[in-house]
Amino acid sequence: MAKIKQVKKPRRSPHRTQWTAQFAVASELCKRGYEVAFTMGNHPMVDLIVISPKKTHLVVDVKGLYRRNPWPVRRQALRDNLFYVFAFVPDNGPNQFFILTYDQANEGIKTEFEKTKERKETKGLTIKEAGYFFCVEWDFAVQFKDKWDALPK
Repeated sequence: MAKIKQVKKPRRSPHRTQWTAQFAVASELCKRGYEVAFTMGNHPMVDLIVISPKKTHLVVDVKGLYRRNPWPVRRQALRDNLFYVFAFVPDNGPNQFFILTYDQANEGIKTEFEKTKERKETKGLTIKEAGYFFCVEWDFAVQFKDKWDALPK
């Protein structure tokens, strides 16, 4: 009997996902009357510099996914008016946006860290041995779907 060779779908570039997410978030902000500028560079600390309709300055860290996975998020030092927008930009289907304040994102990071730590310790591992990366779980982020009103007006 002949073996059927499975064709593995090529992995999508993370740059494609991130740029798609950043432009999608910028578009949504512009629709709501915000002015948006993109930061450039190899590893910017934030992705968008934004001025609200009432002229409040804020910065946005955009995290993009094209599949339902945890959102990789690094802890950042607090800065004035730092917000996170997790953008789900699938190949097929509508974009989805989850808007979190700095404190909400850190709560999500802490929640996932504690769950992972507990799971690993029951297996006799430490977080370091398990190769932990900071993230926010999809189920945590869902409560912030379309919460554009969290941003300054």
